[in-house]
Amino acid sequence: MKKRLVSVLLVMALLVPTVTACHDSSKDNQATKDVQETGYDPEEAAKKFDFGELSDEDKNYTIEMGYFNCDHMVGAIIGEKAGIYKALGLNVNVTKSGETLKALTSGAMDVGYTGIEGAIRAVNQGAPFSMAAANHMGGSRYLVVSNDITEPSQLVGKTIAMSSEINPEWLTWSEKLGIPADASSYNTVDMGSQDAMFALKAGQIDAFTCCDPYASIAEFEGFGHIMGIGWGGANVDSDATADTWGLCCIYAMSNDFKEKHPELARRLVYAHEMALEYMYTHPYNAAMMFADGFDVDPYVALRTIYMKTVAEGRTLTWHFSEKNIENFENYYTQYPQIPEEEIPRVNDVSKFMTTDISEDAGVDDFDEFIKKNVDDKFPLGMTFEDWYNEAKKIDDISDEEAVDISKTATSYLNKDLKDRQVYE
Repeated sequence: MKKRLVSVLLVMALLVPTVTACHDSSKDNQATKDVQETGYDPEEAAKKFDFGELSDEDKNYTIEMGYFNCDHMVGAIIGEKAGIYKALGLNVNVTKSGETLKALTSGAMDVGYTGIEGAIRAVNQGAPFSMAAANHMGGSRYLVVSNDITEPSQLVGKTIAMSSEINPEWLTWSEKLGIPADASSYNTVDMGSQDAMFALKAGQIDAFTCCDPYASIAEFEGFGHIMGIGWGGANVDSDATADTWGLCCIYAMSNDFKEKHPELARRLVYAHEMALEYMYTHPYNAAMMFADGFDVDPYVALRTIYMKTVAEGRTLTWHFSEKNIENFENYYTQYPQIPEEEIPRVNDVSKFMTTDISEDAGVDDFDEFIKKNVDDKFPLGMTFEDWYNEAKKIDDISDEEAVDISKTATSYLNKDLKDRQVYE
């Protein structure tokens, strides 16, 4: 096993420069606009919030913000590139890092986008941060397989980059796909999503689990396809509300930072909301920001934003409640195979989530925002092509400068959510 893993890593090291070189050339098609050209003024948008005064210390303070390379974290990129942080008087240093959770725990970062499971375990052990807002509901993770795998049963005995521990994601997939739940039925290797993607492309593994953009890259480049979608215990029906979702990723904030800089904390919550609002109402330009910030092909970025905002429901949000925590825990408890001690339960909700910042800030109701500003233009069930055309129109993207999707749009993207039988 160890020799095989070394071989995988070696191939990936050789592949990275090639992949990057090919990718960079595609950016000629990218059409990011100044937000003013899309009819958006961040300073004007900020006027709906009731600001407090910034002290001289706050004005000069540099906020350290982190996010890791997963589509769930797009708010950080949009906040920066749309000029939202600047409009709110915030000096934010945005860092893409796989160590965001560790940095929050050590106090090296003030605020960060991170996964809920690791955050729960960290806070239970005394980590000095708490959840200031939601970020991504449900899950929206993928089981990506090589093109040689056409039936789920073919995965048995194959090499899969996934956790060897029993988890609800794999248990749900095994149940829906009719394959063994026991990880011992597969040759499992432990590696990050990006590394696993390169390994699949190189033919070193047969499948991997991931968040986007890696699933979309695999389908876009044609070396793999999605066989399963994980929802994190969410209700993905079109009638779902913010409280019917579980939680996947959170917007976490240092306790010390909140206490010392309460006005900056309030403005960061505003910024988070404003970034996601821009993504929903200006999805084309937001996708180009994603392409730049995450270093992916513009088509992949468009597909990813479509998946997160329409095809899979309104998964990116700032709304949260204790009900979301309950839904997340129920995601684990529905499987008796998972030992109680391995379920990531919140020991003290008052320490894990802080509602006072959002309440004090007076953020908008998420469901009302969607109903008023999004549903008519981008209804659930809308095809990728229709979404793309509407998004272009809103941001005044000409056919000449737009990303060409004519040869890359897959049938998968044009299925209504309820028709996606690969998993549900």
